Amino acid sequence: MQNRPADSRKLFLASHHGFCNGVRRALEFVDQLLAQTSDGRNICVYNEIVHNSFVVGQLKKRGVRFITDLTQAPDDAIVVWSAHGVPPELKQQAAKRNLQTVDATCPRVQKLHDLATKYSQSGAAVIFIGHANHPETIGVAGCGNVYTVASAEDCNTLPDFTAAQPVAVLTQTTWSKHDIDEIITLLRRRFPHLEAVSGICHATFERQNAVLELIEKHQIELLLVIGSANSSNSNRLCDIARSRGVAAYLLDSAEEIGRLNLDNISRLGVTAGASAPEELLQEALDLLQKKYNFLLA
Repeated sequence: MQNRPADSRKLFLASHHGFCNGVRRALEFVDQLLAQTSDGRNICVYNEIVHNSFVVGQLKKRGVRFITDLTQAPDDAIVVWSAHGVPPELKQQAAKRNLQTVDATCPRVQKLHDLATKYSQSGAAVIFIGHANHPETIGVAGCGNVYTVASAEDCNTLPDFTAAQPVAVLTQTTWSKHDIDEIITLLRRRFPHLEAVSGICHATFERQNAVLELIEKHQIELLLVIGSANSSNSNRLCDIARSRGVAAYLLDSAEEIGRLNLDNISRLGVTAGASAPEELLQEALDLLQKKYNFLLA
């Protein structure tokens, strides 16, 4: 590593970063349950409460169990639905077993469930723009007559709805506006009468704009995103930077900075996904300043 003076190496932190309200809310639910139990072992979270390996690991240390099938939950368990939401069918299965449940679904995701249900019950075809295997998509897809698309190829496989059938388009909360706009443009060519309802949450939009600000205003040469590999919103932050010609790396922790070559970087941008805790971001900032001689601008 080159030992440059700190004033020649600038570090720019995104103006909006880290936990969103939906993530905080979900974690508060689990914290409240832990405060009411001796060891937390009767608390079962369906899927990851949020997509961050550090957060999940810390909760496991406190006794929380993470499950992917209700058969893994004992009869005396408290089952927590993750922030990403679950299909209505899963809630019905839990009710049949008389399981105690706590719904930590993000309110914005719940709104998508409500809209998908409403449109489906009215006879409309619902198109959901999102990753097919993402828990949020699986939850919304279980709310009615829902078709999932994530690319132009997916759009081409949709059936030919009649002009008389309403078509509604909903979007995953963590997608980028640019990618959604491209897909909606394609969909409008086939279904000019469609009604598009954006599901992108305000926190996602803010964090994406903050990355653009790092690129356009501060002219960063590289972007580091603190977040786990399965975090959709964190990956989108990397995608936005790369689409503007700026290299970007997704890092689960500050330790992973050591595998990067930062010798020729003089303007470095840093942000954190909506499910990444502040302490991970601070560890990365401290390391970059103390070991790599960057000066926080």
